Amino acid sequence: MSDKFAVYVKLTAPEGKGDDLVAAFSELYPGPLDAEPGTELHIIHQANDNPDVVFFYELYTDKAAHDAHGAGEALRAVLPKLGGLVAGPPEVVQATPRHAKGVSL
Repeated sequence: MSDKFAVYVKLTAPEGKGDDLVAAFSELYPGPLDAEPGTELHIIHQANDNPDVVFFYELYTDKAAHDAHGAGEALRAVLPKLGGLVAGPPEVVQATPRHAKGVSL
């Protein structure tokens, strides 16, 4: 069984602020995420039917790598930029990947 650890995050921006929310995360790509060896994938998506809804898919080598991300430079860099760009608490789902194409589990 894989030790990989995945996280899905949904953020909703105030009306009309979805592009600004995506832009707030832009310095992470490339940037502080590159210094996290256990962060294998970190992908931001913007919903086609509602651009104020933003999703992240994150894949880590293991739970410890996810924990390191949570205490790392990437989050410290982006959190101050999110003021007024998030309409409520994030929705977070943690998961264990079982099968994949394009990434080794």
